[in-house]
Amino acid sequence: MANVIPFSFRGELFTGTHNFASGGDDFKLALYTANPYTTSSTAYSATNEVSASGTGYTTTGNTLTGNAVAASTAVASCDFADTQWDDATFTAAYAALYNDDQSDKLCVVLDFSGSKTATAGTFKVSFPNPATPANAIISMA
Repeated sequence: MANVIPFSFRGELFTGTHNFASGGDDFKLALYTANPYTTSSTAYSATNEVSASGTGYTTTGNTLTGNAVAASTAVASCDFADTQWDDATFTAAYAALYNDDQSDKLCVVLDFSGSKTATAGTFKVSFPNPATPANAIISMA
């Protein structure tokens, strides 16, 4: 499976629902053991979310920082600072990026291409540099 961009997100971009710029909306990244989402999904779901019981993970995920929008080329893209869970003991195969300020509206589901595990260590999600739009976490041409 590949990353999922919900159908609703596409329309929400044109209605101004999401503000990815610095100082804009707050976004979160939740981790999952299995993908609970489809292209018809519209909001954050706790189904299949990594357990918060003694694992170093907090239900609903991490609040992302470093929101930035790059729009100096024919492609606009957004970026966030890398995020991590310390003292982590869990496995995740997917992540959901959602807008915490807009009724937890789902933006994109990331497929890690298999299960990734941390055992009493750091589980880190690194976001690509949006200066190369093809590498950005979300981009639009």
